[in-house]
Amino acid sequence: MILHSKIYGQGQALLVLHGLFGMGDNWTTLGKRWAETYQVHLVDLRNHGQSFHTDAMDYTLISEDILQYITHHGLSEPVLIGHSMGGKAVMQFALDHSEIPQKIIISDIALKAYPPHHQEIIEIIKTVDFDQITTRKELDIFLAQSIQDSDTRSLLSKNTYRREDGRLAFRFYLHGIEKNYAVLIQQALQGEVYKKPTLFLRGRASDYISDEDLPLIRQYFSQAQVVTIEKAGHWIHADQPAAFDKEVQVFLKTY
Repeated sequence: MILHSKIYGQGQALLVLHGLFGMGDNWTTLGKRWAETYQVHLVDLRNHGQSFHTDAMDYTLISEDILQYITHHGLSEPVLIGHSMGGKAVMQFALDHSEIPQKIIISDIALKAYPPHHQEIIEIIKTVDFDQITTRKELDIFLAQSIQDSDTRSLLSKNTYRREDGRLAFRFYLHGIEKNYAVLIQQALQGEVYKKPTLFLRGRASDYISDEDLPLIRQYFSQAQVVTIEKAGHWIHADQPAAFDKEVQVFLKTY
């Protein structure tokens, strides 16, 4: 099965991989901007967006999904950008298939295992009753009772759609995500060294990439550059889209 995507523009392929509970559409604004120069692929990872649902999910499988996608579309030396879970997917793919990506960009995630921290969100999602909640505004009001972070609520609300019967539903496949959540969060990555240009972006207000993580990053990504974006948390591209875009554009043009 081939991952679903939306494709914009012409030129060298630029694949964008979203984070947990996200989908390619979350990157439309930046994707269309990059499509002025590149052929941008906003990809839905398995169990997300409009891609296939499965009970199996880990970074080895996702890496193979990416390989199948690139092969299916006949892409040569693509550039890969990944945020959070998508960033780990990009790293695993680069470590597995270092000859394929021309360069990679990782947004606010390291190779290490992270302590589980989404369990409360998963439990809240399971209580959403779309028989009672009929609009995204109503969903946000419901989520706000338990989730204070507006970025998280916005991500969840945007990742809904209207079914044929008119009811709202989440795009992601919660069962598949929940079943494999521990692996997705705690799996530490490993593989062959990726020796091509690599950019790591981290938010100043985020703790996902610490200075202590840098030696391991440079052990596996020998050309890694690390740039910190001011006034940004984990969702750098949403908190500081202009600064995020600037660093991406400089990296793409320079290296």
